[in-house]
Amino acid sequence: MMKILAVLNKEFMEHVRSSKLIFLIILIFGGIIMALYTEVGPTADSKNVIGPFFELFTVLCPLIAVLAAMDSITGEREKGALDLVLTKPVPRTSILLGKYINYILIIIPLLILELALAYYYAQWTGISTYRWNLPMPPLSEWLSMVTILTFVTMYYLALMIFISLFARSTATAGIIGVLLMAPSHPLGNEILNRFLMVLQISDISLAPLPLKFAMSIFAGYQRLAISSGSDFFICIISLLVMTLFLLFVSSKVFEKQDITFKA
Repeated sequence: MMKILAVLNKEFMEHVRSSKLIFLIILIFGGIIMALYTEVGPTADSKNVIGPFFELFTVLCPLIAVLAAMDSITGEREKGALDLVLTKPVPRTSILLGKYINYILIIIPLLILELALAYYYAQWTGISTYRWNLPMPPLSEWLSMVTILTFVTMYYLALMIFISLFARSTATAGIIGVLLMAPSHPLGNEILNRFLMVLQISDISLAPLPLKFAMSIFAGYQRLAISSGSDFFICIISLLVMTLFLLFVSSKVFEKQDITFKA
């Protein structure tokens, strides 16, 4: 545990020195402003203001994870710092977990705080009424959205660490990460709907449990899970299991990986 904390402290200080922390704060805060004051607007089936917020942040949260973690291992290789780090008496698993926990501690509290403030700010200003003519959702539904977005971010952070183990450069890791964001994009929802049609499933809520587990990375199912208690728990448990699996596989790969970055 002490070695993980040492890595965590090192990573946090590097984020502060490189202004990455400030960048992530601005990115999350900018997402709140976009949702409140641009014409992201409600979709046709929006019953309250969760629609525009969720549709923006279901793309923004994976993007934040990609930008934060795409250089987690690859960046160390590019700087020539990985060899030096691994000469210290710190297990590779501790290095990986220290990096991951650092991303969590930087991003998740900011995300939760700013989404909570946005909810109360929207209530106080009445922006949902005069801008979109939509009511505010119940606090419980808003908290469900925040919880799902939190687990989505955790999943994509773990995914980016895994990608960074193999990518030849930070840019390559970023490109792959953006491509793998497809399930959070409207295009991903269209693909999911087509797939359900092939299976002759007319309603996503009627999908069998194993399929719901796989669908948890798709924004379309996450949107359903916000207002459905049973689907909410399926969604967050599925995302958590996939996150832990990615971290487990990443640690095993990193332990056995040749650290020399070959051209």
